[in-house]
Amino acid sequence: MENIASKNTHPWYVQVEQKIYGPYESGQMLAYIREGRIVPDSQISQNPAGSFMSAGKSVLFQPMQTFENPAPRSPAPQVANSTVFLVMAEISSDNAMRFLHLIQRLGTAQRIGDSVWLLRSNMTIEVLREQLAASLTRQDRLFIMDSFNNRTAWHNIGADIDERIRTLWENRPAQ
Repeated sequence: MENIASKNTHPWYVQVEQKIYGPYESGQMLAYIREGRIVPDSQISQNPAGSFMSAGKSVLFQPMQTFENPAPRSPAPQVANSTVFLVMAEISSDNAMRFLHLIQRLGTAQRIGDSVWLLRSNMTIEVLREQLAASLTRQDRLFIMDSFNNRTAWHNIGADIDERIRTLWENRPAQ
């Protein structure tokens, strides 16, 4: 069965945290759905100045038999209690929208700056780094701090900065 969205010739726009991305063709939007970059809760519209709606209510998700759904992910290891992470990401690639959708799916996220988020999640810091790093390229950098457990994790920081972070973190004053 062919997805009726593929016959739609009007461009699509995606709104993430008050920013509008697009225009995208229907085929590109369907690819984003397959990749998990657009989820049913994503806000989309065919008019960048118009009202946005949940993607799950759009023609893009009707019917879903037109493409393979991504393989179900095994549940991520979780800690007993949730923690709050400080996440800083410099995203210079075209993956900003994918990263934003991902961080919103991994817990309760609040953006506090252009490249800084607070995220409450039950994931371990290692799993969180793995999940977020999967959406980045070699051009992008990621730093995470577990505020409850006083731990850090990073990706693509560079050897020099890596060493400085380790030295700074390990040489903290005794309490």
